[in-house]
Amino acid sequence: MDYLSLMSTVAEPRSRALNLSMFKAYDIRTKSTRLTPELSRRLIMAIGAYVSEALGASAVVVGRDARLAAPALMETALEVLPAMGLDVIVNPLQGSTCQFYFACMRNPSAAAVMFTASHNPGDYIGIKLLGPGMRSVALDSGPEGGITGVLARYLEDRPRPVSAEHGKTLVRRYLDEYIEYSMMLAGVRPGELAGTPLFLDFLCGAAGTEISEALGAAGAKLDMRNLVPDGFFPAGDPNPLIEQSVRTSRGKLAKGGYLCGFIYDGDGDRMDIMDAKGGQLAPSFNVAALLPDILATYRRGRESGAFGGASTPWRPQIYSDVKANPLAMKDQASCGAGVHIIRNGHSFIKEALRANLAKQYLLASEESAHYYMNFPLDPEDWGKGFAATENTLYFTLLTARVWARHPELYEKAIARQATLARAREWACHFKDERLMTAVLAEVEELFAARGLSVIRSMEDGSDLDATLMRKGLPEVITATSDLDGPWYQVAQRISRSEEGMTRWEVVSNSETACREAVAAVRSVTDRYVERSDADYE
Repeated sequence: MDYLSLMSTVAEPRSRALNLSMFKAYDIRTKSTRLTPELSRRLIMAIGAYVSEALGASAVVVGRDARLAAPALMETALEVLPAMGLDVIVNPLQGSTCQFYFACMRNPSAAAVMFTASHNPGDYIGIKLLGPGMRSVALDSGPEGGITGVLARYLEDRPRPVSAEHGKTLVRRYLDEYIEYSMMLAGVRPGELAGTPLFLDFLCGAAGTEISEALGAAGAKLDMRNLVPDGFFPAGDPNPLIEQSVRTSRGKLAKGGYLCGFIYDGDGDRMDIMDAKGGQLAPSFNVAALLPDILATYRRGRESGAFGGASTPWRPQIYSDVKANPLAMKDQASCGAGVHIIRNGHSFIKEALRANLAKQYLLASEESAHYYMNFPLDPEDWGKGFAATENTLYFTLLTARVWARHPELYEKAIARQATLARAREWACHFKDERLMTAVLAEVEELFAARGLSVIRSMEDGSDLDATLMRKGLPEVITATSDLDGPWYQVAQRISRSEEGMTRWEVVSNSETACREAVAAVRSVTDRYVERSDADYE
C-alpha cells in the first residue's frame, strides 16, 4: 500500500493522536511536544522493525545533534533497538549530521538513525534514516516505500518479541578521523591557512567542534560566534537563511578584517558563505569557484582507476537545484562540466548522485546552502568506492583554501553576482495545505501568460517537484549559452520538510524585472494573507 492510501485508512482523530503528520517526504519531523514518550517508543520500535525486516540490517549507527529533545530519543533507541536484537554503534555526544554520515561511511553494512531537526526552530525534533550502504530511506525511497514502510509498522503497533540474543551497544567516536579525512581530501595540510582571518557563526548548532578544530589545525585565525551547542538556540532559529539570526554576524563582517565568513545551521549540514563585506555569496557561485579544484582532484582519482580509469573519456557532470543562478550555471559549465537541473530534496539528490556515479556525476548543490558529492571512501585508494553524502567540513576547508590561494576566483564570482538582482527564497505558510497546489498553479498561469517558459521536469523526464519559469533563458544552460539579453527566472515549490510551506525565489539581470516578478507572486499570495488563510514566514 502506498503512502496516501495508507494515510487514508486512518480517521482524523486517530491521525492527530498518533501525530501522523510527522512522516514527511524526506524524514520524520515534528514539534517535540507532539512526540510523547509513548509515541517515541512506538516510533523507535517501528524503525527497528523496518531496519531488521525490510532493510535486512543487523546493526544501526545512531547519532544526535544539540536538540533538547534528542538525548531522550537516543536513550529510548539505546534501550529498544538492542532488545530487538540489533547492534547499536553510537556516539552519545552531540555532533553534526555530516560527522554522523562519516560514521556511516565507516560502517557501510549498518542502517542509520540521526536525531535532528536541521534548521527548524528549537521546539522541533526529527529523525533522518539511512539503509546499509548509505542508501536513502525517504518517501518512496527504500524497500516497501521507505518511510511508508516505517509508517505501516508504526500504525500496526504490534508487540515486537524481545530477541533471544540481545544486541550490543558499541560507543564509537569518529571526530578525529573525520577531520583527518576532510583535510586530506580538501588538500589542506596543517598550517596551510596560517594567519588567514575567518569569521565563523555556528548559531549554537552542532558543527562548531569539528569546523573550528580543523581550521585551527590548518593555522587559520578564527573569530567565532555561538560556538557552544545550545538547543535553546539563543541566537535565533538555527537557519542561515533567516536574516534575524545572521544580522549580527553580517554586521561584524561588514566592519572588515576577514577573508570571508561561514554560517552553519543547527545540525551543520548547511554552509552559508559571506564575503568580506557581509554579503551572501550564492552556493552556485561558490561551486563555480571550487569546481576547477574539485575536477582536478577527481581527474587524479580517475587516473588511479575510478570511473573506468584513464582510458575512459572524461565527461564530468554536476547537478544544480531548481533555484540555481543561471549565470553561475554558465560559469560552472565553463569549467568543463555538464550542468543539469535537479529537484530539491536531500534524499533525492544523493540517490541521483549514487545512481549516476558511473556516468561521472560528481557534485550537487542547493541554493539553500547544501552541498553534496560522491565522496571517495578512501582518499588514498579511490578503488574502494564512493558514498553520495554531505560533508560541510570538507567544503569549508576547500572554500577557505581556494579563496586564500586564488582570491581572483572569488573576486570574479562576487562581481558576477553583483550584476544580478536576487530575491532569496522566501516562504508563505498556508493554514490549509490543500490551498498550496492551487496557489502555485495560479502563479504559474500568471507567468505563462507573460510568455515565460514553464519547466516541470528534469532532463530525464522525471518530475521536478517544483516549477521553474524562465524568460530570456534556454532550458539547458551550457558554456556557450547567450545570457547577455534581458532575462529573469522564478522558482516555486512546496516544502516537503515543513507543514503548509510554499517557497519562491527570483533572480534576474534586471533590478526592475526582479521587483516586478516578486510583486507578481505577492499579488497572488497577498490575497490569502489578507484573508488570514496564510502568513509570511
